[in-house]
Amino acid sequence: MAVIVLRSVKGSPLSIAEADANFTNLNTEVGTKLDSADFIAENVLTLLSEYDLEGDGSGLNATTILSKELLVTATANSIALRNESGGLNATTFTGNVTGNVTGNVVGNLTGTVTGNATNVNGVITIEHGGTGATTDSSARTNLGLGSISTQAANNVSITGGSITGITDIAIADGGTGASNTTQARTNLGLVIGSDIQPFSNELTAIAAAASSTGFYVRLGTGSVTERTITVGGNGLTITNPDGVSGNPVISIPTAGSMQLATITATSSFNTPSITKSGTNGTGDIGQTDNRFGTIFGTATSARYADLAEKYTTDKQYETGTVIVVSLDDSAEGTSSFEYAQRVLGVVSENPAFLMNDEAPGQALALRGRVPVKVAGPIKKGQPLVANQDGRGIAGDHPNSFAISLETNLDPNVKLIECVIL
Repeated sequence: MAVIVLRSVKGSPLSIAEADANFTNLNTEVGTKLDSADFIAENVLTLLSEYDLEGDGSGLNATTILSKELLVTATANSIALRNESGGLNATTFTGNVTGNVTGNVVGNLTGTVTGNATNVNGVITIEHGGTGATTDSSARTNLGLGSISTQAANNVSITGGSITGITDIAIADGGTGASNTTQARTNLGLVIGSDIQPFSNELTAIAAAASSTGFYVRLGTGSVTERTITVGGNGLTITNPDGVSGNPVISIPTAGSMQLATITATSSFNTPSITKSGTNGTGDIGQTDNRFGTIFGTATSARYADLAEKYTTDKQYETGTVIVVSLDDSAEGTSSFEYAQRVLGVVSENPAFLMNDEAPGQALALRGRVPVKVAGPIKKGQPLVANQDGRGIAGDHPNSFAISLETNLDPNVKLIECVIL
């Protein structure tokens, strides 16, 4: 800085030379100052640097501007300064950043990021190009992707769900070449009834049966069993009973005693008696569709007690119902409906002898002992006449049809053992 000699300092008037020197020094000093138009921050900083106006007593410090100190750490109310590695430390950046950002960004980033970002902590929403999730499973859910999105192209595993709208897969590609089961079986040469046997419980049972000899018998319940023909009584002989060596042959002797459950008439035979084994009351002579002709004998006997014949009725009636001739052409009999009607018969439970057994209708007892529906009290030996609702009632009348064989004073309807006249 130029030196100015002041009279107050000298203590005496200034000489002309001193006065001229003061003007010269002032001109020089003023010439080095900035014009007001150039008084901008850049020029001020340049002057501060050129004249090294720093240090104690100057009122300025080259390391501070507007009282803000330059620091390499992120400190409040300071100006950011690059550190020795060229890095810039700050807590918050406001404005546009052009170029690469290397390092961690902690906090919210508001604006547009152009380029790649790695190791981003936080959730980026779908509308900002993210998935809105922190796990791959949640990301697929948010983006509407199924588990197939994680499968390799050559190793796709589909579990559950269904696939529709695809072209039939050819047999060469592991499919059936069809869109329905019938065509698929045809394409694969598995037509049921032609190429393969239809499923049968009986065949399955045969395959699972024991490996013994004999006949397979269908039981009618989806299963089979093995059987052999055995001798059922004295006098019979059977050749090849299991059928292994040929057809079984049953030989019936021409004389002697035979114990048979069923007699098949294939030829005449002479025997003094025919007896049977097994349960009493079982076994038949002949069949419904293959009857004997005339049976010649001296006497017959039966367990049951009435002689019955079949007649059609307008509906199915209970045992003991009193039946009269029906006035309707659709049936031959109906339940009695008036007092003392002429009776056709009484519905039989177990006829001892049944006539017209192949005819339609119900067996009506015409003679013999049968239970009869009786209304009101009845005494043993009293005659019965028809009454309403197919019932008998005690009454002596020319149209009496039965006699009671027991006494029962119960006023209600009950079955009474009677003999049909």
